[in-house]
Amino acid sequence: MKKAAAIVIAFLAVRPAIAQELAPAKLLEKVACQSEPAQSYALYLPSTFDPRRTWPILFLFDPGARGPLAVEAFRTAAETYGWILAGSNNSRNGPFEDNARAARAVWLDVRKRLPLDDRRIHAAGFSGGSRVASVFPRLIGRVIAGVIGCGAGLASGLEPADFGAAAYFGLTGLADFNYREMKRLDRDLDPSGLPHRFLFFDGGHAWPDQAACARAVAWLEIMAMKLGLRSRDKALIDAVIGKELEEARSFEDAGRPFWAVDRLESAGRLAEGLTELPGLPVRIEALKARREYERFLAAEKARDRREDDFRAGFARAFGAVEADEAGGGAAVGRVLREMGIGFLKKEAKAAKIAEERSLASRLLFEFSFAAQNRGADLFEKGDIPRAGAYFDLAIESCEPGLHREKYLYFNGARIAALAGEKKRALELLAAAVDKGFADIDLLETSTDLDPVRGSERFREIMEKVRALARR
Repeated sequence: MKKAAAIVIAFLAVRPAIAQELAPAKLLEKVACQSEPAQSYALYLPSTFDPRRTWPILFLFDPGARGPLAVEAFRTAAETYGWILAGSNNSRNGPFEDNARAARAVWLDVRKRLPLDDRRIHAAGFSGGSRVASVFPRLIGRVIAGVIGCGAGLASGLEPADFGAAAYFGLTGLADFNYREMKRLDRDLDPSGLPHRFLFFDGGHAWPDQAACARAVAWLEIMAMKLGLRSRDKALIDAVIGKELEEARSFEDAGRPFWAVDRLESAGRLAEGLTELPGLPVRIEALKARREYERFLAAEKARDRREDDFRAGFARAFGAVEADEAGGGAAVGRVLREMGIGFLKKEAKAAKIAEERSLASRLLFEFSFAAQNRGADLFEKGDIPRAGAYFDLAIESCEPGLHREKYLYFNGARIAALAGEKKRALELLAAAVDKGFADIDLLETSTDLDPVRGSERFREIMEKVRALARR
């Protein structure tokens, strides 16, 4: 504690413009920008922070303006490698101009407050925030050391030749609906000469866990050594390459040579100019010669075709819902059967092969999300019956446990209430609460729920929510 206090005092003495203590090893959820108070960011300084030297920094962008969540994902990396983290609380999925303003605001404010290593500026983001991170170099008018893209690729229209970063690390779950986009980006970056690494893991569309995020930062540390931006550290080089080799062996032992090759090739690229890995090319070629490797490539192509065919069926399915006759709610059961939603849910849960489970999860998400968006559009236009049918489709095709599930049930309850289906509305509302919906203010003020508000069941649901809030 004494050391941390001394650092804070010294820091305040060096930079008197700071209006609050920026203590190391403490997540500050909201630091207001001095020149633009409406803009803010979450901030984390590593426990080793010393204001007498400069530090690498990672600017973070979340699609829901959740700066603390973004910072938390990289907290282990910040401590391990000594990086500052700054996550915008304003950048979100939305207009480019708003995101550009948020990014510039946090950049200008952090530069005034903290001693940054100008050679080691980085940006990272998840989903829409990943696209903001990709244009961060343009927004601040300078080349940066690296970008980490999680769950989505580059901003629309941005070409690798105009990227503005010295290196790129992609992190994406196999079940992420942007998985194929990230695969394409990996291929597209190959001829550009830009150093890049894509790490695909067993997971969905969410911020990666701290261990995966730390691997991305570790990779950028090695890139910094190669670019002469930091001194060489043999122990770190061996540890990062060793992790790739360790995973390659695990995949090989598990009969998954494609992913073993992925790790070995990554190790080889990391080792170039830094260390020797005798026998690596021979080992890679031996794995590529295995039948399991060829089978994986063929299966992956088949999965891509299956995904394309599934998407092509959306128009037919939605056309059935919007048909003049036998449409609306009457079409829901038939659409679910024709799209194979029940089979996909079983496959997502129990398929033996991870890639098959992940594909099923992606297909379910894409269909559920598309149905939700179309339902919301019709709801705004006042077409309550068909909006309800679409939300029924979205609910039935949503994998249990996803964050969005509770909101689907809540919005389904609103629509059912407006349609006069009181019993159905209360069932959906109860299910939403059981799945974690706890917005008391919205429950109390939503006029869409007025048709069921006076019922005993509604009062029971509200009491349950209030009891949960008191815990």
